[in-house]
Parts: sequence; structure tokens; C-alpha cells
Amino acid sequence: MDRYYKTGEKVNGYSIIKIIGEGRYGIVYLAVNDKHEKCVIKQLKKDMLDDTRKKLFYEEKILKALDNPSFPKFISKFKDEDREGYILEYIEGKVFEDLLVIDKYEFTKGEIYKIGQQLLELVEVLHNNGIVHRDIRLPNVILKENKDIALIDFGLARIIDNKRYVKDIDYWFIGDFLIHLYYSSYKVTDTEDKPWYEELDLNSEEEIFLKKLMNIEENYKSIEEIKKQLEKIKNAN
Repeated sequence: MDRYYKTGEKVNGYSIIKIIGEGRYGIVYLAVNDKHEKCVIKQLKKDMLDDTRKKLFYEEKILKALDNPSFPKFISKFKDEDREGYILEYIEGKVFEDLLVIDKYEFTKGEIYKIGQQLLELVEVLHNNGIVHRDIRLPNVILKENKDIALIDFGLARIIDNKRYVKDIDYWFIGDFLIHLYYSSYKVTDTEDKPWYEELDLNSEEEIFLKKLMNIEENYKSIEEIKKQLEKIKNAN
């Protein structure tokens, strides 16, 4: 059985505030130190410990290699008598899942293009450092107060090997992410099930762009090619 931290308990000088998430592999807490600096504490679940320890190696190595305000910093590991895990920088903002599900925010096409450009820039930084994220989903992208975005949760991130871990998977995730944003303003007018490219209000360039990201037709060969196509779409609208 996993023993959960309680509010006020200390981990490496950080006091637990509350649980902010839980999954198959771990329990995630928000905590703060005496300088009022927030952090994220990830407690690894016992029954998945051997598996998660391998993944932790990648997350630690990757985050330590990155020095960018759009990715969380790796602060430290921790271990007590029966719990262990790691501590990451907390990035202030709101995850896109909350913006869509709780706030019911409707993104304009202009906002979607801007977010797409920012995502591509972050992924380009990762790919230039030989890293593929593999999990660019609504709960893992934060919109900060200054409207910049941040990418979190590097638990599935790996070093690119051009075999199992390839750049294309991040292109697919970006396409899927943007489709969710397009759906934020979608109004149901037909009960018949249709594919997203028939339901959404897309011009031909947008449809080609998203289909290529999702590898439905031909796929993109580089992030530079994707950025050029998005710029073309943005300038045409």
C-alpha cells in the first residue's frame, strides 16, 4: 500500500499543500518551501516502482539537459523510509484541459495559430536537443499568464533513436492537440458521425496541414516545413 503525504508534511524542505493529480505510476502534490517557492512533488507508486525508476532516469536526464522557462526544472530526488520520488519546478498557469473542460473557452483561429507556432518552437528545441516528448496532450500544456505556453510531464520523453523514438510522434500529438482547440468552438448541427476534417470549419490549407501532421496523407519531413505551412495559413486568414 502507498502511504500518502498529508497536508503540512515536509519533503526535502517543501511543505505539502495538496494532491493535484494521481495516475497509474504516481501521486502528484503541490508543495511550497519557506521562501514561498512552489514545486511539484511526484511520489512513485510502490507496485510500479521498478518500471517508473527506469522512466525517472529519462525524465531526470532530459530535464537537467534543458534550461528553458517553458519546461520544468528538475530540482531533486527524495527518499524516506517507504516513499520515494522527485521534485520539479511548479509552472504557474492553467492546463489546456481545464480551459476546455472547466472554463469552456472557445479558441479563435488566430489563437490556435499562435499556440501552434509556440508548440512548434518548443518541440523544435526538444528535437534539436535529441529529445522526443511523446505526450503533448491537453493536461500537459500550460497557458501562462503572459500567454506563453509551457510543456510539462516528461515521463514518456525519450532520446531520439530514429527507430522506436522518432520525431513524427510529436507531430501527430501537435495535430491532435490543435484539433481539440478547433473543436472548442464547434457547434453540433448533425447527429451523423463524421471525421473531424468534415465536421470542423477548416479551409483547404488547414485541412492539409492537420492531415499531414496526423499522417493521414503524406507526412511532414521536418519541423521547418511545418512552421512554413502554418505561417502560410496564418497570413491567408
